[in-house]
Amino acid sequence: MAVAAVGEAFLSAFIEVVLDRLASPEVVVLIRGKKVDVNLVQRLKNTLYAVEAVFNDAEQKQFKNPAINRWIDDLKGVVYVADDLLDNISTKAATQKNKQVSTANYLSRFFNFEERDMLCKLENIVAKLESILKFKDILGLQHIAIEHHSSWRTSSTSLDDPSNIFGRDADKKAILKLLLDDDDCCKTCVIPIVGMGGVGKTILAQSVYNHDSIKQKFDVQAWACASDHFDEFNVTKAILESVTGNACSINSNELLHRDLKEKLTGKKFLIVLDDVWTEDYDSWNSLLRPLQYGAKGNKILVTTRIEKVASMVQTFQG
Repeated sequence: MAVAAVGEAFLSAFIEVVLDRLASPEVVVLIRGKKVDVNLVQRLKNTLYAVEAVFNDAEQKQFKNPAINRWIDDLKGVVYVADDLLDNISTKAATQKNKQVSTANYLSRFFNFEERDMLCKLENIVAKLESILKFKDILGLQHIAIEHHSSWRTSSTSLDDPSNIFGRDADKKAILKLLLDDDDCCKTCVIPIVGMGGVGKTILAQSVYNHDSIKQKFDVQAWACASDHFDEFNVTKAILESVTGNACSINSNELLHRDLKEKLTGKKFLIVLDDVWTEDYDSWNSLLRPLQYGAKGNKILVTTRIEKVASMVQTFQG
C-alpha cells in the first residue's frame, strides 16, 4: 500500500519533548555545575506544565475562536525555540562524547564561550511563555488535567457537525485531494492524519468522509474507532458492521475475515480508522488482510497521535 502523510503541528508533543530534555543528563550537569540558575529551569518546567494543561482546553476551542488559534501559533514559536536550544546543547554534548570527551568537561568549555547567549535565550523563553500564559484568562481557557490515554474518550462515529470546523479549509482540501486522486501504482493507499489529541483529526476525518464527492467516488464507506486498547478482532468487526449496516454476531476471526473480504471484493472502498494507537506491526498486518481484495483506488484514512503508527503503515504494500 502506498502511503500519503498529512502532518499537523505537534505542539503538545513538543512540550513533552522539551520537558524530557529538561530532565536529560546534559541539563542536569548544567544545573549541578551552576551554569544555569535552578530557579530559571524550574520556572520553565512549571510554565510548560501549566501551558500543557491550558493547551488541552485550547485544542478543543481553537476551531471556533480565531484568537485562540493565534494564541496557539504564538505558543508554537516559543516552544520550538526552547526545543531547538535544548537540542543544540544535547547534540553538541553527544558529539564531544563520541570523541571521548566527557559531557561535563565539554559543557564546561562550551559554556565558557556560549553560556551568556544561551542563558539570555533561556530567560527570554521563560519570560515569553509566562507572558503568553497570562492571556489564558482573557481567552477563557481553563486548566484541564492532561489525559495521556484515550480510554476515557467516547468512541467516535462517522457523523459530522459542520459547526465544529473552523479555519481548517486548507487541511480539508488537502485530504480530499489525496482521497480523490487515483494512484496508478497500487490498489490501496493509506493516508495518516497525525497530531496530538484534540487538534481536530477526527473532525477533519468526519468532514471528508461525509463530503458529496467522496460518496460519489467510493462504492463502500466504513468507519471504525480503534482507541488505545487496540483489539484487531473488534476493529475488524466494527468495519464489517459499518459496511453492512447490521450488527455482527460472528465470533471467529477466520469467518470474520472471510465475510469482510466477500463484502469488499471488487468494490472501491474508503475506510476510516480513527484514533489508532497500536505500534504492533503483526496486529496491523492482520487487520489489513481482508482489505486487500477491493477494486483499484481504495483509500484507508488513519487518524493517530503517534508518529510511529504513521511510519508503521508505510511498511505495508498492497
